[in-house]
Amino acid sequence: MLPWFQYLSYGLGPLTIQVWGSFVALGMFLGLYIVHQRAKKKGLEPQILVDAGLWMIIGGLVGARIFHVLFYEPGLYISHPFEIIRIWHGGMSSYGSFFGAGLALFLFVKKRKLSKALIFQSIDIFAYGALFGWILGRVGCFMIHDHLGKPCNCFLAIQTPDGPRLEMALLEILGLIPLAVFFFVLRKKKKVQGWFAAVLFAYYGILRFILDFFRASPADANITSSFYIPTDARYLGLTPAQYFSILSFAVAVYLLLKMRKQETSFKD
Repeated sequence: MLPWFQYLSYGLGPLTIQVWGSFVALGMFLGLYIVHQRAKKKGLEPQILVDAGLWMIIGGLVGARIFHVLFYEPGLYISHPFEIIRIWHGGMSSYGSFFGAGLALFLFVKKRKLSKALIFQSIDIFAYGALFGWILGRVGCFMIHDHLGKPCNCFLAIQTPDGPRLEMALLEILGLIPLAVFFFVLRKKKKVQGWFAAVLFAYYGILRFILDFFRASPADANITSSFYIPTDARYLGLTPAQYFSILSFAVAVYLLLKMRKQETSFKD
């Protein structure tokens, strides 16, 4: 079992820097760097993809906040509307960032009038880079423990002031590392355009759907303890992320089936 620790911030001269934000920023830079390098190797214009990536980062941050407000704590933000803009108080949705990034990419494509061929090539590059950046960002979640799970005495649990609990960010990191290795091994293999994105949607959808069953719910929080346990809302027994995971997996299956038909038509 892991001993308790929590690194919320660190000093840099007169500044106080948030640990979570630092890892998220590093993840964004890593993702953009990978996108830039893979674009060059694929013979694409790197700057176009980096520009699109910046749009996606902004859209992802906005989408993450909007989804959290709408689906996770709507009552809180109705009562305290100014909290909506106080993102430093926490509250971001993973799937909200995906939807926001996707919408930003759509708007970027429309603005730049990019070709469909470039769009499909770019989606795989973004999926590849996003995976590695996402893992690094989740390290920030692990450092501050903002996604604790249900009480558990297993070796992957962490000894919180409220007792031993699962550490969901750690479990997600461990779950995503095999996919990152798989992607890295296959990075030079020729695949149908959209393959990396579809596999990422399917894999993350399954992983997140399973993991969210072990996230802390309001019923798991110890109201007699002074230690705050962040909990996820439930709708008919499922978290918002689980519903979006089902949608993510369905989209991935649709894309993979469509790719298979394309491969069959090429062979014929």
